[in-house]
Amino acid sequence: MAIYHCSVKIISRSQGRSSTGAAAYRSAEKIVDERTDITHDYRRKSGVDHSVIMAPKNAPSWIKDRSQLWNTIEQVEKRKDSQLCREVEVAIPKELSSQEMRLLVSGYVEEQFVKKGMVADINFHHLDGENPHAHILLTMREITPEGFGKKNRSWNQKERLQDWRKSWEQHANQSLERSGHHQRIDHRTLEAQGIDRIPQVHIGAKVSEMESRGQRTERGARVIEICKANEKIIELEKYREALKYERSIEVEECSERRRPGKRDRTVSPSNSDLNGRTDKGQPGAEKSESRTSSGVERTAEPNLKSDERSRPGYPQSRSPAGERDTDRTALSEEHELEGLLSDALRQREYSDGAYERIIALARPQNRDRQGSHLVSDQTKRLDRTYLAARRQLKAFNCDAFEVGIRSSNGRMMIRQWSEKEVLNSVPWLKRENAKGADIFIRPAGEQNQGIILMDDLDRSKLTRMKESGLEPAIVTETSPNNYQAWVRVSDQPLTPRMATIISKSAAIHFEADKNSADWRHFGRLAGFTNRKPEHVSPDGRNPWVLCHTSNGQKASKSKAIVEHASKIIRQVDAENEKRKRLRTALEAPDGFFRYDPIRNYQKQFRALRERYGRDMDLSRADLMICKSMAKQGFSQKQLLDTLEQASPELSIRKAAHEMDYCKRTVKTAFQDPEVQLQIEQKLSQKRSRGLSR
Repeated sequence: MAIYHCSVKIISRSQGRSSTGAAAYRSAEKIVDERTDITHDYRRKSGVDHSVIMAPKNAPSWIKDRSQLWNTIEQVEKRKDSQLCREVEVAIPKELSSQEMRLLVSGYVEEQFVKKGMVADINFHHLDGENPHAHILLTMREITPEGFGKKNRSWNQKERLQDWRKSWEQHANQSLERSGHHQRIDHRTLEAQGIDRIPQVHIGAKVSEMESRGQRTERGARVIEICKANEKIIELEKYREALKYERSIEVEECSERRRPGKRDRTVSPSNSDLNGRTDKGQPGAEKSESRTSSGVERTAEPNLKSDERSRPGYPQSRSPAGERDTDRTALSEEHELEGLLSDALRQREYSDGAYERIIALARPQNRDRQGSHLVSDQTKRLDRTYLAARRQLKAFNCDAFEVGIRSSNGRMMIRQWSEKEVLNSVPWLKRENAKGADIFIRPAGEQNQGIILMDDLDRSKLTRMKESGLEPAIVTETSPNNYQAWVRVSDQPLTPRMATIISKSAAIHFEADKNSADWRHFGRLAGFTNRKPEHVSPDGRNPWVLCHTSNGQKASKSKAIVEHASKIIRQVDAENEKRKRLRTALEAPDGFFRYDPIRNYQKQFRALRERYGRDMDLSRADLMICKSMAKQGFSQKQLLDTLEQASPELSIRKAAHEMDYCKRTVKTAFQDPEVQLQIEQKLSQKRSRGLSR
């Protein structure tokens, strides 16, 4: 069955995300982020059936290289909270063939985005499955032949979003019509379409995988609840229609059997009884008693309000006895049905009295003039959440923090606060936590504050860390026997690259979570509950995040760890420089470069590489090239400059020994007998030409 789904969201650095990581995940490729030196490798990911990059005609050719495209975006965006790209996710009607699905999405992207000047990276997922869909990553800057220009703010207008959603409906319906299918989709809400249904929730790949393994999730349970409610609504609607039909038939039959009589006269409720007789002159008329149509006595309630007398099921004094029983019964059943239907529809709100009481208990009492929360002295002394959060924040020893509040629907809200502001916001954070949000913390700033996070640890791993000299400064228990450890490795800020290498090395060595091993990952804030559904106890309780260690001390082997990471960075940079120089030499143009030493070197290097292969000794190749160039008449200074700028071997030499290598190689080349003989012959030729003149 064709369904409508078209969601648009922004991928931003403020969310801790990158465009290179998003592109690598959606395309199942390996992309190295040149800005942070983080490798995003998702080549083992399944379900990606086709990927393509579409761009305007004036775009440069390199735009079709996915790695270069998104690395360029990362380099162009300078702000720490930059909006990197826009993602449009569409559900493709599964009635179409794979080829029709590709044509549908390509036509939609070409019309709505590419023609407007955007570059689109399209990835098709599960085209042959039950949930065929496409992820469309869009650039937010205008593309020119020279590269990316300024951001086009008009693409952020709400009118654009409505146009994109409506256009997807039109393209999908046209494609279904061309393929001969009668199914159609509608971009409007169920309420706008006049359909009494509860809107479904998108499950997503992760939830589907967890549910298939038998692991219960909050989103999966909500989907099941909505499906059951919708089934009940459909049954009630069918029953209501059938009841209306039966009621109309009964009314027609009663009308045919009736004969005109005294009951057809207009009477007032104040001067008639249930049988149509007036109370004037009748004994006992002043008594407030009446009889129902079934003959059961009922004491009247003179203090009842008029709206209570008119509610369904209350005996109406104007109804004739016997002949209107069927009609009144049908009305009563219909009103009862309306109540059931409204109760089912009210499940959209998912309100709970206990939930409201939790919110009331967590509501802050006071605010200052600027609207910030004020925490009383009594709360500071008695509130366990406040005390646990304060102990953890003190151990960080940082000036500013970023607090992440991730709601139950997965959206992350980030606030940058000082330690005091975080503690003053504890009541508000408790209220958000009670709503279902998880509370996270990390040091703020463009550089790592000398402290790294290790996640998914147990007691044995923590013991190994302490024995190895990597003692944690902070240890929090996020769920039973599952720990996070913050390790201080430096008193000075570290570069993002350095911090990431230390985090990943430590995570690999101690078998921690490698996915969270980077310089900007969030950890949980102590004193709040872990809202993940898989950690809910059998009695329905969420575990508290407990702070076990908060000494804030630096690890005993921190200096050695930083030195080792620096060595790794130098090795990586050397290998990258070596590959770059090799590529430059092998891709150099052909030709005769008598007076250009660097071009001459590259030409000879390529010839040697073709002769000896990839395993050629680079230092030996440098010596052979220097001999050849010396024979051609190049000076020692020219050879030194050439090796310094073009030699692949130079990049992997030890630091501060590069020039020694260049001088030693050039000196050896000029000491070669053949080179000296060639130089002497050239000098003699010059002298002879001078004498002849």
